Amino acid sequence: MAAFALACAGLMGAAGTASATDYLETDSNGQPWFWATEAECQSDAPLVWNDPGFDRAYPYWFCGAGDGGWYLFSTDAR
Repeated sequence: MAAFALACAGLMGAAGTASATDYLETDSNGQPWFWATEAECQSDAPLVWNDPGFDRAYPYWFCGAGDGGWYLFSTDAR
């Protein structure tokens, strides 16, 4: 009985968990937006993000570590 209760509790917790969609942003040539450090990404990304010509995939952004540096991602979650 206790195992059944724990299993149900686990399912209830998983049902309430949201999953964000993240998208690697690229420039007009298809190259990912890339910076050598997280600080550079955090500093420059808002300028890129707020450019009226920038076509954002989702309403929020973040800098994520990747191969050799930091990349600009958009996401649908805060």
